[in-house]
Amino acid sequence: MKKRLIASVFGLVLFSLQVFAQQKEISGKVTDAGDGQPLPGVAVSLKGSSKATQTNVDGNYKISVPENAVLVFSFVGMQTTEKPVGASTIINVALSADAKALGEVVVTALGIERDKRTLTYAVQTVKGDDLRDANQSNIINSLQGQIAGAQITSSGGSPGLPSEIILRGVSSLTGDNQPLMIVDGIRVSNASTNGTINRLADFNPEDIEDISILKGAAAAALYGIDAASGAIIITTKKGKTGAVQISGGYKSFVETVGKTPGQQKLFTTGIGGVFDERSTSSWGRKFRYDEPIYDNINRFFETGLVNDVNLNVNGGTEKYNYYMSGNYRDGSSIIPNTGSERITFLLKGTAKLSKNLSLGGSANYISNNIKEGIVGGTSGGYANSIYNYPLRYDILRYEQPNGSPFYEYSDITGSDETLILSPMWNVMKNPRNTNTQRIVVNGNLDYKVNNWINLSYRIGQDFYNQTYSNITVEGTPGLLTGRLFENKGNYKFITNILNSTFDKNITKDLRATLILGGSSEYFESRTNAISGENFIVPGIYSVNNIDRNNLTVTEAFPRRRRYATYGDFKLDYKSMLTIGITGRNDWTSTLPEQNRSFYSPSYSASFTFSELFENKGTWYGKLRASYAKVGKDAPIYRTNTNLRQFLGVGGGYQNDPTGGNADLLPETTIENEYGAEFRILKNRLGIDVAYYDKESSNQIVTARVPLTTGFVIKAFNAGRLRNRGVEVSLNGSPIKGKNFNWDVTLNGWRNRSKMLEFPGQITVFPYTFGQPYTAAIAGSMIDMPVLGIIGTDYLKNEDGFTIIDNTGYPVINSQSSQLYIGNREPKLNLGLLNKFSYKTFTLSFLWDFRFGGDVYNATRLGMVSRGLAEDIGEYRDKMYVFNGVVQQADGSFIKNTREVALDFAFFTNRYTPVGTNFIETVNWARVRYITLGYSVPKKMAERLKVGRLSFEASAQNPILITNYSGGDPEVNSAGPNAGGGGGSTMGVDFGNIPLSRTFSLGVTVGF
Repeated sequence: MKKRLIASVFGLVLFSLQVFAQQKEISGKVTDAGDGQPLPGVAVSLKGSSKATQTNVDGNYKISVPENAVLVFSFVGMQTTEKPVGASTIINVALSADAKALGEVVVTALGIERDKRTLTYAVQTVKGDDLRDANQSNIINSLQGQIAGAQITSSGGSPGLPSEIILRGVSSLTGDNQPLMIVDGIRVSNASTNGTINRLADFNPEDIEDISILKGAAAAALYGIDAASGAIIITTKKGKTGAVQISGGYKSFVETVGKTPGQQKLFTTGIGGVFDERSTSSWGRKFRYDEPIYDNINRFFETGLVNDVNLNVNGGTEKYNYYMSGNYRDGSSIIPNTGSERITFLLKGTAKLSKNLSLGGSANYISNNIKEGIVGGTSGGYANSIYNYPLRYDILRYEQPNGSPFYEYSDITGSDETLILSPMWNVMKNPRNTNTQRIVVNGNLDYKVNNWINLSYRIGQDFYNQTYSNITVEGTPGLLTGRLFENKGNYKFITNILNSTFDKNITKDLRATLILGGSSEYFESRTNAISGENFIVPGIYSVNNIDRNNLTVTEAFPRRRRYATYGDFKLDYKSMLTIGITGRNDWTSTLPEQNRSFYSPSYSASFTFSELFENKGTWYGKLRASYAKVGKDAPIYRTNTNLRQFLGVGGGYQNDPTGGNADLLPETTIENEYGAEFRILKNRLGIDVAYYDKESSNQIVTARVPLTTGFVIKAFNAGRLRNRGVEVSLNGSPIKGKNFNWDVTLNGWRNRSKMLEFPGQITVFPYTFGQPYTAAIAGSMIDMPVLGIIGTDYLKNEDGFTIIDNTGYPVINSQSSQLYIGNREPKLNLGLLNKFSYKTFTLSFLWDFRFGGDVYNATRLGMVSRGLAEDIGEYRDKMYVFNGVVQQADGSFIKNTREVALDFAFFTNRYTPVGTNFIETVNWARVRYITLGYSVPKKMAERLKVGRLSFEASAQNPILITNYSGGDPEVNSAGPNAGGGGGSTMGVDFGNIPLSRTFSLGVTVGF
């Protein structure tokens, strides 16, 4: 027995040695059969085994296999090829394009992957490489100019300010107009709480594989009650089959201030031409030659420095794969006393547990801490305090040597208080801090019942806690004894999705796909806010240092639960004619019981007429059409009247001033979409055109109501609006050679909206209750574009000429202060992306063009009021003849010829009250980014003991050409959804911080 065992072991060893001896190293190069270019990332695997590798950036590979092995070469968009090894040691392969892959695979609703050739609605994809070339820390900003139909605006150049994205126009007057955000199949928050940065900025752009944008209702219909504003589907990277790959990168960014408003430098402080040191207005006399004039705007803004470090590890086999990454980003900005620090960790993997069962999961941890010295329009246009600070004072002089404030002028007598203090005091002493800890976890289980039935279950949670705090120290004008405010909140989204997929060829030419599923969603937030004034002991900033009678504590616990069932049926005939039907029914807790069930259907079809021709493999053309009905539920706790704490004598509770409505219905959006796609010249030139017409009704409007109702505001269904638009996306490869390639993408879009109905007798609907000035407001007016500007104008006669009075000055229209004076929607948007590659060099840059659309320059209005606007220095006290007509006694009009002075009285009484004086039709051409890259040749990299080595130089927002008289015309004063009031304040410039010009250098090393 013992001898047999020894013999068996010996035989096994000999067999192993024999197998080992038969192993040999195979190398080669994989190229594109169409143009001969090397193909990096091609999977090279041993057939029937988990052993695999992939080609490098030059298309080369190496793998050790037995002599009788068969190698499998596979790559997305290419035909899979098998090659027997035999006696060969070098195997070169040229992969041919898969005709069916010309339309490429895209991720659609619920993470479903589909061939774009058979899609029946518009979907646009942005690759992760294009996001990384943009070098923006906020993913939303990285999408600017890269999506046809997306209006993206930033609230300013401070790191804590949010950005807003709206697809195909505003669909809700007071609801959330931003698209649903999905990361790896689960919903994540993109909220902007207390005007802080939108939460999608938490995620690391380096982790993103690609983004699918579902712009239309039909594309997003499977998301039902959340689909009215579209959806953005983000897919993160995953491990690649082959050897372990390690990559690390470092980038350093230098931020400088962009375009700022101009100031006049002729006149000092005072009123009516008289010097007054107590005044902060600059309507005084002219500066004397011996008086200092400070360029306070340029003295205020600084140069920021940001450091960004990335590390990722990935690998895998046919059985499993993994991806791990870490990112650390910190630095300052153009705003003094501003800092940000973001740390992210992502762990993601999949495993094939058996032939038919696979498991996947991911965990993303994020820490995002931001210190802001200035917070922009969302806090009342705070940058106005910089733009309007008198030039006779040095803005950098704000503190005494002992730490107390340096008042340029101080006069406190009784109840009167006049203090002139540099805004730098608030910036340096009273910053706000936002600290966010976030974890997003995701798990999915897939079971393949047979070759045409698949079951999947996904569960995920997005959880984050956020602390927002602001201390106002003693000595600050208006709060001389100090103030404390702190808000802490925990936010949670839980998602469960169960899908069953049936995919079967009914006949040789007819394929049917059916998806049946259900989902549940739960959201909650627990927030506690505390505020108080008057610190008992100066310098100790704690709630324990404030008398409890001066403290206010509030708590909120909003919750929402949703359930849904849905189905998606698609019938495909020869990849030529495709018909799709979806249906989803939602049940939501935010609507009353009788109305909480809401059904969302969609019907769509496409006709790929190129399949009728013999050369269909080299080009294709398709027509498509769709109809969908989707909607939105109500904000949380709008159906019942709630109690709130009474802070007066005796305490207790009272009805909330917001009245409940037990009859609320969901908002409804119905959209028709028609489109066409063409790809010719072997996929080197493609065009995608879409026309849409969508109407949103049953608007859930939270508006003021008569006080006799017992409430101040109330939510109710009223109002109807429409958006119509055209989107064009053109992409091509004008040059595709051995060493030089040029790819170009042009996105163009135009949206026209109209307000069709308002509730009751309402004719004007403002987007926010706090507007900057009464001369003009952001709002909607019946039968006019939705993103309007409402305000005052000069009186006109029937022929449209301005009426001039007998004194020579224009007459203000006193009959109406609610005229439609501006449309903030651009007439045309264009984004032009160019990508060049020459050997190991790459160059990409994105031009962003905007034509038309009005901007309300409320910043200039404030500067004119203070006498500091640049054109005040040019026109003040000059004689001028206004272009207009003077009415005669018989009612006729003659041309005005009277010369008048443009003095303080004119600007104060006849210029600043007129909104049209501050409306500018804006055009711009800007370079969003330029990125130049260089990859060290592989042989040189190997001598340096690394697998890959590349360098990068980049610039963000380096060029801006515009006719706008103010700062940067990309403005959105109240941030996403108008600071919580719905609509959008895109195009409202009210003390906005200018966007920065940024320059960066980076290096990436791979092993």
